[in-house]
Amino acid sequence: MDTLTTKKFKELTPKIQDFNSGFIDADDELREIASYVKKTTTHNEFVEPDKVKFLYSSKPKKEGGRYVVSDLIKRSDMEKMIDDSFDFILTVFYDVWKDLGGEEKVILLDKALCGIDMASEKIGKKSPDSREYISNMMFYGADKVMRVSEVVDLTCQRVLEEKKEKAKNTSKKQVEHIDDVVKD
Repeated sequence: MDTLTTKKFKELTPKIQDFNSGFIDADDELREIASYVKKTTTHNEFVEPDKVKFLYSSKPKKEGGRYVVSDLIKRSDMEKMIDDSFDFILTVFYDVWKDLGGEEKVILLDKALCGIDMASEKIGKKSPDSREYISNMMFYGADKVMRVSEVVDLTCQRVLEEKKEKAKNTSKKQVEHIDDVVKD
């Protein structure tokens, strides 16, 4: 992967202030990276980025006791009857995603896209071969993929602890303020 592409992907993530709950549209950034993955890999060449709705999430997903940066959700037939624009929803945990390098973003989005099964007649969702998708590890190298996954897990833990501490300090300051008001 060339340095211009990785630099570009690192800088694509928008700066979002005070994103504490819910989801925010991420199509502009993630669809571009997904198109790159489709173009440069053979194991995800049949994935259709336009059939995936990309979102930033305020919370990470946990799989097998470890945090992961993304979550792939297959939309039900009923949901698609209402609006068939997308077959899947893919979320990424914004607080970790925004600080990743371009290469890490490509590896992690590739890994998430490996969960889309386009090989059969009916579009489906595949489970990982183990904790990772073998095609993702073979393409980028097992050491690199495992390292990126470990960095995500540890970073998610750190971010969640920081959020807890901030909430605790905010609530403590509110109590102190109430005590000050009551004393006066």
